[in-house]
Amino acid sequence: MLNKDHSPSPRGFAEVVRSLFAEPDLRATLQRMVDLAVTTVPGCDYAGVSLVESRTSLQTPVCTHDIVRRSDALQLELGEGPSLDSMSKGTYVYLPDLTSSTRWPRYAAEAAKLPIGSLLSFRLFTARETLGVLILYAARPQSFGEDAHEVGVIYSAQAASALAANRHIANLSRALDTRETIGQAQGILMERHHMTADQAWERLREASQKLNVKLAELAEKIALTGEDPTSPVD
Repeated sequence: MLNKDHSPSPRGFAEVVRSLFAEPDLRATLQRMVDLAVTTVPGCDYAGVSLVESRTSLQTPVCTHDIVRRSDALQLELGEGPSLDSMSKGTYVYLPDLTSSTRWPRYAAEAAKLPIGSLLSFRLFTARETLGVLILYAARPQSFGEDAHEVGVIYSAQAASALAANRHIANLSRALDTRETIGQAQGILMERHHMTADQAWERLREASQKLNVKLAELAEKIALTGEDPTSPVD
């Protein structure tokens, strides 16, 4: 059991990391990430993860409190704030007292009403890409000490690794599913038109270009309906 007012023990942190990598899908991983952040990082009251949509836009699929969503909505509306800065200007942002901050004056004035007293924001990234932002909030100012920052740096790095691994697995699964669907469509064409696998593949490819439809979508339609949109129209 972790005490949110103190840094976790090495054993406790190891349990947290293993838990991050144990979730079955992306949303479950993200939800686990924010839930554990609240119990792992000293001083944290609320947490959320925002994923990158573009250089100036984030989407927040999971959080532990509606305050997080309202804070992110403010940042997107005003074009300033910790998540946006973490994504584009550095690896983390620390704001000990929102009420006396001049860093984002418009955001700070509105966010203090939520209430948010202090915050820590960490960019979730790998050697190849920025995945999103982990943001931690406290209701009162000066809630995050030096230990919170240190734990947050380590935790966010592990969270980014878990997120990247989950996305990689999801992409592999989608690729395997697509490959299987294309194989099924090839089989239908081979049987219907008495052609080889190479001929069926070429027919799919040509039909995809002619119809301006992705090959995977075309194959899925053939596999699900048995229809043959690759046949020439008389």
